[in-house]
Amino acid sequence: MFLIMMVIGLVGLAMMAIPAFARHSTAPPTQGHAGALGYGAGGGHLPAHGGVHGHAPAMGGRTALTPSHAQPTTAAEPGASQEMLPAADAAPSGIVRWLPSPRGVFTALALYGAFGNALVDAFHLTPLVAALAALMPTLLVERFVVRPLWNLVFRFQGRPSASLDQLILAEAVAVVPFRNGRGIVSTNREGRVVQLVARLCDEQTMLNVKVGDRLRIEEVDAKHERVTVSVLPAN
Repeated sequence: MFLIMMVIGLVGLAMMAIPAFARHSTAPPTQGHAGALGYGAGGGHLPAHGGVHGHAPAMGGRTALTPSHAQPTTAAEPGASQEMLPAADAAPSGIVRWLPSPRGVFTALALYGAFGNALVDAFHLTPLVAALAALMPTLLVERFVVRPLWNLVFRFQGRPSASLDQLILAEAVAVVPFRNGRGIVSTNREGRVVQLVARLCDEQTMLNVKVGDRLRIEEVDAKHERVTVSVLPAN
């Protein structure tokens, strides 16, 4: 009996963890869009909308977009804050607050089965006595050892990114030459490099922007993940 309870608890915890590991180990698909920014030779175009794009190294007069390896991110990162296991310290309302969490149930089953099995095999107690004696160590270990460990793990889970609006007045760098006042810029967002479609502000549309030029983000279209930029004066 105790062995079965321990197996049920361990299998339950494993089944709860597998979907989360699958989400975290699967990279988000690279977004590619075929837009018309009036750029590129030989029919190549830059995307007209979209968030994160690849770097654009020059190749014989053409610009080929390749995936970036600098940890790009998008404006809305679904799943970035998904938990690996349900938190034990969540605060539901109503009668649900009195129900134990699945994590707590499976943990208690695994511990209770382990303690009961140890008491029967090691101390040769009867199953009834072992069932009663295993209650106290199970509750103590779950409350003062396992639960603090889960809470510590949850502190390191992903956090949702801040709104793109916080990039206003941030510095950006052109990653492709601008054509017709439009191009792609790279900027730092919460420690990660992101690339966004950009256009020059109206009064600077005719300026020549080259790769590596420093720009300032003046406006943000968070919905379409586009920005309006201005050219910073050279130092």
